[in-house]
Amino acid sequence: MSTKATIAYGQTFHFYHEALDDNYVYLELEQVQFEASYNRVTVPIPVHIWEVIRQYPGIDLSWADKSDAEILDHVSQCVDERIRDYETAEPDKKGWVSFFGGMVFGNADDPRNAQIEQGVAHYQRRRQHQQQVKAAIAELQQAQRNPA
Repeated sequence: MSTKATIAYGQTFHFYHEALDDNYVYLELEQVQFEASYNRVTVPIPVHIWEVIRQYPGIDLSWADKSDAEILDHVSQCVDERIRDYETAEPDKKGWVSFFGGMVFGNADDPRNAQIEQGVAHYQRRRQHQQQVKAAIAELQQAQRNPA
């Protein structure tokens, strides 16, 4: 199973990010020349490919400006829905229902407070990462407006 999540693609390029990797996006180009040396690679990106790629955001920043209260509200709703789904699931489906969302909230049969605590911590880490990315973007944009 591939862990690549396609952002844009064409016959000679694939722009994607890896699942669970919010630090990078990747661009694969075929049939183009490149120059590589120690710690550096230069790949000329054809203009038509660039025009397609630049229409897509590289990362979801929707959590960057969320408050703790908004995170708690979102997590509480998700956990309540997970518990409801788990309790109403047929016995042979409970394992799947519990597994879905487990990386964020834990098991669906864990205590509600434990799931909420784990979910809030997850979304706070996501928010912090997105805030760092947003700050790095702003810094680069500022540097472009005010070159040294």
